[in-house]
Amino acid sequence: MSSKKVWSVEGYEDNGVETHRKASKTESFTNEADARKAAKKMADTFDHLDVYVIYTNTVNGKTEERFFNSNGSYSDEGFEW
Repeated sequence: MSSKKVWSVEGYEDNGVETHRKASKTESFTNEADARKAAKKMADTFDHLDVYVIYTNTVNGKTEERFFNSNGSYSDEGFEW
């Protein structure tokens, strides 16, 4: 069974994640801890961006995508960092 987990830290201007616009800044990580640090840093550094973390888990070609929130939870609806 092959599995690939990716946490994408994405910064959007003006509620871009809700309107499905392209992220202004994106970083990808293969572990939760690095993604958490990067999201906090991005949110602290770029006040004008709405920062979200999107978790993608692909197992045998089937992809699950959810938001990873600053409180450590995973959900279908993301919360800004």
